Amino acid sequence: MLPPMRALSLDQLEALSDELDGDVMRTPAIDRFCSSAAWVIPAARALMPARGSWIHRGDAGWIAAMRGHHASGIAYLEPLELAWGMACPLIGPDPVALADEVAGLVAARRDWNVMLVPGLAPDGVMLPALLRALPPRLERRFGQSTVRHVASLDGGVDGFLGRRSRNFRKAMRASQRDAAAAGITFEHARVADAAGAAALYQRILAVEVRSWKGRDGVGIHQGPMNQFYAAMLPRLAAHGRQRTVFARHGDRDVAYCLGAVFDGEYRGLQFSFDADYARFSLGGLCQLTQIAELAEEGTRRYDLGQEMEYKRRWAEDVFETAMLVLVNR
Repeated sequence: MLPPMRALSLDQLEALSDELDGDVMRTPAIDRFCSSAAWVIPAARALMPARGSWIHRGDAGWIAAMRGHHASGIAYLEPLELAWGMACPLIGPDPVALADEVAGLVAARRDWNVMLVPGLAPDGVMLPALLRALPPRLERRFGQSTVRHVASLDGGVDGFLGRRSRNFRKAMRASQRDAAAAGITFEHARVADAAGAAALYQRILAVEVRSWKGRDGVGIHQGPMNQFYAAMLPRLAAHGRQRTVFARHGDRDVAYCLGAVFDGEYRGLQFSFDADYARFSLGGLCQLTQIAELAEEGTRRYDLGQEMEYKRRWAEDVFETAMLVLVNR
């Protein structure tokens, strides 16, 4: 019999975040960046409702979950981040061993009625292993899956553009000429500590408030999303994972593209541009500038994030994960 998994608080998980991230990198068929500490801990604190910790660590890995109560009285378990359902709460290099460990914990506990387990690749090892290991009395259902668009960075910018449509390439070349003629330049910004991250974020927010999102009140300059990125950026900076490009006109930032690298993959996070510069397609040009640097440093893939129509033009692959819903009767 496996030893019991050890319960952890969210603060204890944060103290062990480097160990968690090491196991995230070795966990097959998950969204690695969105299961890492830099994503899930800020999301748990800034984006999700108040919940109690249901985080456990065992010999085979982790279950990074929280326990909440619905107004109906139902006690539910869910991952630290369920705003988008990107994060997988089951982390460990051996999916079969981890499934056995988690199934033992889940079956032994009666303090929950419904459990949500997103981030499971339908063609991966974890999902079928978990379904086999769970006791028959737990009802299995499936919720809405999550789709991400992913582009290869093989061949650098030329390779990336070669996999896009002729119209895409023509439009990008025209935008580059127009931006250059207007004197717009592009800057890669890297920071390495909390003070640098705070200053970088202020530059980002200064562009955000002048964007259409800022003017419409839906930008990241306010509310929980502001807190989420403010907490994420210092973590990314401390580990050398933050990647940001600014478009500049004279001494003014007029667009930005913010992302992060993790285990050989770039995750796009946010981009915005000053609404007065909309004619220059600066969002696309910042991304293309980012891709050039990423390819040079050996980053292999660009995860554009959740499904949006425009992302289909930028990517050739899709990564989809399922959500398992368990009912404890």
